[in-house]
Amino acid sequence: MRPNTALISLAAFTLISCAPAPDRADAPDNTPPQSNISPLSEILVLGDSQISFGAGDAYRRFFSNIDTNCPSLGLDRAPVGTAVVGVRSTSLQNWTATDGPARGVICDVDPKYGVNAGAYGVTSPQRSYVQIGKDPAYPFCQPDKSPLQAVFDAPGYDPDLVVFAFLGNSFQRWQSADNARVDWQAARALIPDDKACVVMSTIPAFKPEDNRRSLIAQANLGNAVRADGRCAFVAGLTPETLEEFEGNKSHFRLREDGTVRDPRHPSEASAARFTQLQTPALCAAVGRAVLQ
Repeated sequence: MRPNTALISLAAFTLISCAPAPDRADAPDNTPPQSNISPLSEILVLGDSQISFGAGDAYRRFFSNIDTNCPSLGLDRAPVGTAVVGVRSTSLQNWTATDGPARGVICDVDPKYGVNAGAYGVTSPQRSYVQIGKDPAYPFCQPDKSPLQAVFDAPGYDPDLVVFAFLGNSFQRWQSADNARVDWQAARALIPDDKACVVMSTIPAFKPEDNRRSLIAQANLGNAVRADGRCAFVAGLTPETLEEFEGNKSHFRLREDGTVRDPRHPSEASAARFTQLQTPALCAAVGRAVLQ
């Protein structure tokens, strides 16, 4: 995909007892094909480090083949250009910041590696590591603009559907419903009216304590998105995905001694399993998004 046509993750207290129950996956959309579904030719997925380390290719393959993955949508059997970009240690507030350290997480050159993002389907279908704002294919760091505004303003970037995949880096901040609402409203204000939108929270972690905090953050983000009504929401932590991922070493990268090396990032194979489990909910959300 050529860059000019392509598109472009509290105070200490016990969370287990107060964590909300995980959302159940949305029911499959079994309605007949819709004649008023808007055509989808380009999809952009923005997220955090789970995309760079595990989930990016699974997301790219799911959305690139959305016509066959979601047959009830009645989409034309035509290729869907999908770009997936995950910037490590980021969340929604980084994409909407116009200055300061929050914006710097995306726009400042990574001091250790020199790059900060893993991207799929932009300059190649496989993952490439890039520095946002320095690589010409990712001109998202313009003066006096937030990175998200720069995405929508960049020549050649015109997604029909934008998907936000965030949670882990904000699971502390989003213990507060007010913070989740403020962060979502800032992002929502930058989404052009002609863009369909889906918000999905990310893949469960290995450790139960991480997931208990993420359940609270997910509930607060989901409530903010649903209350606004602009975009569809898909919960990544459901009874089914928690049962599949939590405590399951086979879904995470391991050390030589068999212990989990990275408890918050799935393997590439397990990310594909996640999209398989989430297919009914993702299809239903895309259907709601493009019909709004």
